[in-house]
Amino acid sequence: MTDMLELDADRVVEEFFERGWTDGLPVVPPTPEAVDAMIATVDLERDDVIGGIPRRNRWLTVEQAAVNAVMAGCRPDYFPIVVAALGAALDPAFNAHAAFTSTGGAATCVVVSGPLAAAVGMNASHNALGSGNRANATIGRAVRLVARNVFGASTGDMDASSMGNPGKYTLCFAEEDPPSPWLPLRVRLGFAAEDTTVTVMATEGPRQIANILSEDPEDVLRTFVSAIKVPSTFSVGKGGQAFVVMGPEHALAVRQAGWTQEQAQEFLYRESRILPEELVANGVHLEVDSAHDMTPGSDGRLPSLASPDDVFVVTAGGPGAGWSAYLPAFAPVKHTRAITRRVRLAGEALPDCGPDSCDIDLSTLSAAQR
Repeated sequence: MTDMLELDADRVVEEFFERGWTDGLPVVPPTPEAVDAMIATVDLERDDVIGGIPRRNRWLTVEQAAVNAVMAGCRPDYFPIVVAALGAALDPAFNAHAAFTSTGGAATCVVVSGPLAAAVGMNASHNALGSGNRANATIGRAVRLVARNVFGASTGDMDASSMGNPGKYTLCFAEEDPPSPWLPLRVRLGFAAEDTTVTVMATEGPRQIANILSEDPEDVLRTFVSAIKVPSTFSVGKGGQAFVVMGPEHALAVRQAGWTQEQAQEFLYRESRILPEELVANGVHLEVDSAHDMTPGSDGRLPSLASPDDVFVVTAGGPGAGWSAYLPAFAPVKHTRAITRRVRLAGEALPDCGPDSCDIDLSTLSAAQR
């Protein structure tokens, strides 16, 4: 039986602040009726387990997810997306144990690709990575509230972020399906065009990319490269993942020149490889006898990105002078990987992960699937 807390309406928000159940912003009271409305949108029981962090012996139920989704301000029709995002974030390869609480201060970046994103009103255009859209803001916030309230990822408890970043409130946006022959993210990851997927990555904050003077595809991509190989980014020289969010002008320039997304990924991977002396010249010494192998390859360089498949090209943002964004993973692939889950609606149950989460053999998966 769920514990019930009865409060006067004017006391709810302050009580939740006092108990440490918020992210620093007011929350919506999770009344039984509101929680039930969330659960009704998925074909799951309230005590079904979405996933967990075995090292902490903590598990997330559907009811707990629904409570935090209500608190975040979600509408019930957002909840299937929230469940998919949480299932992805609790996949062992994502490594929520580290991503939720590391000193690196990672945000859980949520990218939604597919028709359900537009159906619930998500923003993929102007200010997609910013404020002003309820679905974007509250879906991402629900994921973070779960990290805080269920898994203890709060300041003073298990969140050891040295600096943090604003994406730890919420970092969630939709992909704008690109014109043919480019394919949306979900299709390139092996899902059907009619599916809706959620891809989560533990990222640093977004970095805005400006190139407003050139339509040459190499010029555009080299502007991204300059941001990717910044030595102060922790995964540079060790090999991480990233979201490359191409705005309309940059995507058009690359696409109209005949480049495929795979060619763009290969270029970004190859050209962002960095010389050891570039790192050292910027005060970043090569690690020796550490968890990270920083032995240069045959080209004498080290990877900023682990492979071309670890570059997730997403099209989003509104028309302007030529703006895009880059979001690097907060740590190399040795420690965390992006995970994608298909959104399941009522009538389609989640796989039974059991009480011990969904352990998988990573060696059987391709880089894209990981």
